[in-house]
Amino acid sequence: VRVTMEVAGRKIDEVLTGPDADDVLAQAKARVAKELGWKGLFLSAMTPLGFAQKAVELYNGSHQTKYALPQSADEFLRLGQDLGYIAILPD
Repeated sequence: VRVTMEVAGRKIDEVLTGPDADDVLAQAKARVAKELGWKGLFLSAMTPLGFAQKAVELYNGSHQTKYALPQSADEFLRLGQDLGYIAILPD
C-alpha cells in the first residue's frame, strides 16, 4: 500500500509491503513509533488494531467526523482508501 498524507506539517509518502492487512498495519505502527522517538513509547503497549482505532479516534476529533472505529486491519485500510490516504498498489 502507499500512504500519502500530511500530519502536523509533515508530508508522508510511504510504501508498505506485506502479505496481509495485519502485517501492513503492524509495520505502520512500528514506523510511527520510530518517528516519534521517546514520545512513541506509549505505542509499544498498543496492539496494531488498538493503534488503528486510536488513529481513527484522533482523526474524528480533529476533523469533527464520526467514522466507526475499525474492528480489523482490513477495515482500517478500507477507511484509509475511502478517505484518499491509502492506495492499494498492484503486486
